Amino acid sequence: MEVKTNLTIIIPTMEREEILFESLRRLSIAIDNYDVRVLIINDSKKKALLLPDELSSFQVINNPKQGVASARNFGASQTNSEIIWFLDDDIWIDNKVLERGLELIKNNPDAIFNFNWVYPDYLNKQIEQTPFGRYLQKIDFTTMKGWSRGNHWDDFNLFKTQSLAGATLLLKKSTYEKVEGYNSSFPLAGFEDYDFSKRVQLNNIDCFIDPVNLVYHNEVNKTSLDGFLKRVKNNSITRRHAVEIGYTDQQLNFSFAKKMFYKTLNNFETVLLKLDSVWPNLVWLDKVYFIYCKSMIGLFSFKGYNSLD
Repeated sequence: MEVKTNLTIIIPTMEREEILFESLRRLSIAIDNYDVRVLIINDSKKKALLLPDELSSFQVINNPKQGVASARNFGASQTNSEIIWFLDDDIWIDNKVLERGLELIKNNPDAIFNFNWVYPDYLNKQIEQTPFGRYLQKIDFTTMKGWSRGNHWDDFNLFKTQSLAGATLLLKKSTYEKVEGYNSSFPLAGFEDYDFSKRVQLNNIDCFIDPVNLVYHNEVNKTSLDGFLKRVKNNSITRRHAVEIGYTDQQLNFSFAKKMFYKTLNNFETVLLKLDSVWPNLVWLDKVYFIYCKSMIGLFSFKGYNSLD
C-alpha cells in the first residue's frame, strides 16, 4: 500500500553532476512508495542541469540569485508542502532514514531535525590510502561528530542541539517561515548555518540531532588538500560576513606573529600547493605532512577572513 506524505525534498547544487546523480539515484530508491516531491535547485549561472532519464521525475529549477542560502530559500518558496527537507547534493539517505524523519516531525511538529552523517565505507577506504585522507581521519572530519567537536554529543539517543547544519535539515515549512528562512546575503556556504541557528534559538524552537539513523556524506571532492582548502577559504569568507552583519563573537584575531607568518607563506603559495602533489605517500612521514596541512589550512583561513579588507 502506498504511504502518502506532504513532503518536499530540496537539494541545492552547482556544477557537480556526478556527485548529484549518485545521490539522486539513492534518493529515488529511498522515496519509493512515498508521495515525495524532489526539487533540485541549480545554483550555476554557467550551465544548465540536465538529469538522466531515470531521474526525470525530479524537478530542476534555476536559482535566480546566487549561493546556497538563496537556493534553499528559493526552493522553499516553490513548494506548498507542509514539510520540507533540505539535503546537500552529496548526501545519501535511505528508506529507514526517511521513515525516521517522518516519525520525528509527526511527533514533534514544531521542532527541527538534523541527522548524523559519516563518510561512506568506500570513501573511507579510498582516503586512507592518501596522506591528506589520513589527516582527515585523524582530525575526525569524516563524521558529523568530528565537525561538532566542542558541542554536546550523544552517540545513542536523540539529543538537543543549538548548532544546525543545512546538509540534512528537516522541518515544517511554517517553522522555516517563522524564522524567515536563510539569510541570502551569505555569498557562499559556511556561516549561513550559524546565522540560521541563532535565529532559531531566538524563536525558542527545539532542535535535535538523531545520532543513530545515519546518512552518508559523499564528499569525494573535498578529500584532497586542494578541495578542502577551497572549503576553508569559503568558510572564512562567510565567517567574516557574519562578523560584518553583527556576529562579533565570531571575529578572528590573528596575532602579529601569525599575520607575518601567513603573509610570508602566501608569497610561496604556488610552491607550497605543488608540494602536496609530490609528497611521498609514506605513513611514517604523516606527522610532518599533518603539520604542513595545518599551516596551509591556517593560511587559507587567514586569506578568506581578510579577503574583504
